[in-house]
Formats: sequence, structure tokens, C-alpha cells
Amino acid sequence: MKKVITIFSIFFLPAIFFVACEDRPDVYEFPADKYVYEIPDVPVTEDYVVGVAYETKYRDTLYHVWYDNGKKANALYTGTPVLGEYDHREDPDVLRQHLDWGKEAGIDFFVLSWGGHGMNDTILMNWEKLYAQDPARPKVVIRFDPGYRFRSGKDSLQLSPLHMDSLRYDLDSVYTHVMKHDFAYKKADGKPVMVFCNFTNTSQVPRINDFISFLKGSETIHNHIWLMAELGGGWKSPEQWGYNAVNGYNGPTNGYVRPDSIKPFDAFFITDISHNSYDRYYSQYSYLDYNYRYWQERMKPLGKEYIPTVQPGFDDRVNTPASDRFFIPRWKDDTGAYAISDISSQYNFSSFTENPYKKWANVAKRNVGESRIVMIYNWNDFGSGRNLEPTEEFGADYLQYTRQFFKKQ
Repeated sequence: MKKVITIFSIFFLPAIFFVACEDRPDVYEFPADKYVYEIPDVPVTEDYVVGVAYETKYRDTLYHVWYDNGKKANALYTGTPVLGEYDHREDPDVLRQHLDWGKEAGIDFFVLSWGGHGMNDTILMNWEKLYAQDPARPKVVIRFDPGYRFRSGKDSLQLSPLHMDSLRYDLDSVYTHVMKHDFAYKKADGKPVMVFCNFTNTSQVPRINDFISFLKGSETIHNHIWLMAELGGGWKSPEQWGYNAVNGYNGPTNGYVRPDSIKPFDAFFITDISHNSYDRYYSQYSYLDYNYRYWQERMKPLGKEYIPTVQPGFDDRVNTPASDRFFIPRWKDDTGAYAISDISSQYNFSSFTENPYKKWANVAKRNVGESRIVMIYNWNDFGSGRNLEPTEEFGADYLQYTRQFFKKQ
């Protein structure tokens, strides 16, 4: 028996070794054509729906908006706003100008955060009046943040019927007094559109499906709403949010962001496409294109949609000098791309031959869903140079770019 095994080993094991060596390539070749490719120009044959995140600004150190904490000599923004350091509470004409600029840019809706009754209710009342005067101005989409109802300690929001009832009452109120009105953006089927955020807090919202079903199922809303989930920044895969190739839901949970987030929402988007990965920077347009296409292909069979996000630029060095995130440069007078903070002037972007914003727009247009919505982050985030709002450095250039890239001329 031992002799038989020895003879078998002499002939069979070398054969295995030969086949293994024969099948193994000498050098691994990265499939560059699959991940690194040029993004073609996408002509606008039909208008895209443009949504832009909108922040309320205050001249108050409490909000850390215009200034560093108590250090008013250190301005925390990139670029110089044409309107200066405005305050929504003090000057209602700020909103009028923003809506007029939004109309100029072809923006269909602004996304306004709402986290409890307060100053934003006043802004919304003013918004409705301004929209009634000119319905060509952008509409509003509410970004609903349940965080103001989160309880202290270890008790979850869902274990408190009182807090859950209060939250649903608030949402019903916004739905009735804002989202059903003419100045709120709706889909073609008449469903009001809303963004839901801050749902990754598993200690407060341990069962997201039950949580959303409870809110949407009220007698007031009765599921007549199209709900977009704000996934935050970062290029993550749908698997990291609970996608399962077998049935679409309840994917792996170990180490993932939120394992049950796919089911309760109608659409998904991220808020930041900046990154600190050189590989992504080297092939940033095709990598993001691949990511968006992957999401869209997996959401479509579920009757859901992925909303592509783009940014006019990115430069966070004023706020974070030691940041390792790559710039998304700006474009000026067809002379090359550059960022506008003092620290970033050492970088030379003259090798750019095309407006980066245009290339991001092409990525988005290649990957829109049935709604044709594209999200732009953001209108007035001067702190990280993502602002679409006019500055002294660029004037209204980026308003014109936005209309040119997303609206039929």
C-alpha cells in the first residue's frame, strides 16, 4: 500500500504543480479598462432635475458658521460671498436673492434642514410668499432630522411612545403645512419629496424599518411620500448599507455602516465626493462613475433609485490646514483649474484642460435614475469650498455652468 501511494505521489503531485504553475500568470495585470476610462460628454436632450443642499447662515459664534469659535479674526470660509456674511434671521432679502440666483442656475429645488419648529419655519413662510410671486424660483425639499427628539442616556427613541408620537406629529405638521403646498417639490405622480437624515444612530433608532414605517404610515401621510436617504459622505457600496444580492435586503451586518437601510427608502445619495485616496484621485471620474452605476444597477430591480451627487469644487484648507483630502479645483476664464484658499495656491492645476465641474456633471448624467434628479452639494458651504453661491472670485460663473450642464439650451 505504501508503495502504491509513493508511485501515485510521484506522478500525480507534480501534475498538480504543473497545472497550477501553468494557470498562474507571470505578472498580475490590473484590468485598467474596467476601472480607468474617459468619461464622454453627455449632451442634454432633456432637462435634468437639479437639487441643491441649502444651509441657513447666522453671524453667531454659537453656530460656528462664519467664524471660528470666538476667534473672529480667523474667517472660516473659502472665497468671498457676494452678499457678505449674511444672516437669515436679520435680512429676509437674502432668501429672495438666493432663489433668484437659483432660478438663474436652473435649480429645481433647494434642500432645507428642519429639526423642530423654530427659525426655519419663518424662512419657509417667506419662501412660500416668494415662490407665489414667481413660480420659476426653486421649490423646497425638507431635510427631516429626527435628532432633536433623540433622548439622553441609553434609552432609544423607539422605546419612548411619547417621543415617537411627538416626532410623528411634527412630521405630519411639516407634511401638511409645507410639503403639500405648491412651493414644495413633488414627483410627477404628485408625491412630495423629502430627505431623511441622521438615522445611523443605532442606539436611538435600532430598527430603522419599523421607525420609517411608523412615520410614513400616519393618517396624514399615509405613505404618500417619496423618501430619499442621506447616506453622508464617502463612496460606500450598497452592501455596506444592507443590500443583499439574493433578496435585496438584510445583508451582512458585521462591521457595516447600517445593515438595514435599503428597505424603507425610495432613493439614496451621498453628501460628499471628496476623498484622501490617491487611487481615487488618479481615476476619480471613472471610479465614481463605476460606483454610481453599481448602485443604480442594484437598486433598479428593487424599484429604488440612486441619486448621483456632484460638487462645484472642494478646498477645505482654510478650515483644516492639515487636511489630506484632495482638492476639487475650480475653473476660471478657460485658463486652467485652481483652488482659491491661500494655502492651496502652491498647487499648479494648469494641466487641466477641461472644467472639472463639467466632468463631474457628465458622470452624474450617465447615472441618473428615473426621476432624473442630480444632487449638488452644496449652495453655501463656504467652509470647504463646495459652494455654488456666487463669490467675488468667480461671480455667477457656476450658476451658468449648472444651467449649461443640466438644462436643455
